[in-house]
Amino acid sequence: MSRRLRFVSLTPDQQRILNEAYQYGEKRALRRRAHAILLNHKGHTINQIRDIIGVRRDTVSTWLSQWEADGIEGLQDKPREGRPYLLSES
Repeated sequence: MSRRLRFVSLTPDQQRILNEAYQYGEKRALRRRAHAILLNHKGHTINQIRDIIGVRRDTVSTWLSQWEADGIEGLQDKPREGRPYLLSES
C-alpha cells in the first residue's frame, strides 16, 4: 500500500514561531512537536521524522494535523484530568 507524502509549507513567521518553540519551549513535548514540524517543512518524511524523534508514525501524523488545524496552539499540551497538584506555584 502506497502512502501519500505529506509536507507542510511554512511562512517565515511560522518558521520563526516554531524555531522559538523548538529552542526555548518550556516543555519538552512542545519542543519535540515543533522540531517535527520544522523537519517536515525541510522535506523529511513522516517515517524519517519518526526515526529521528523516536515516536510512532501516527504520532507524527497527529502533530502535523494539529499544526495545520490550530497552529502553535495545537502543539501545546492539553489540560488533563487527574489528581490536582500537591504543591502550588507559590
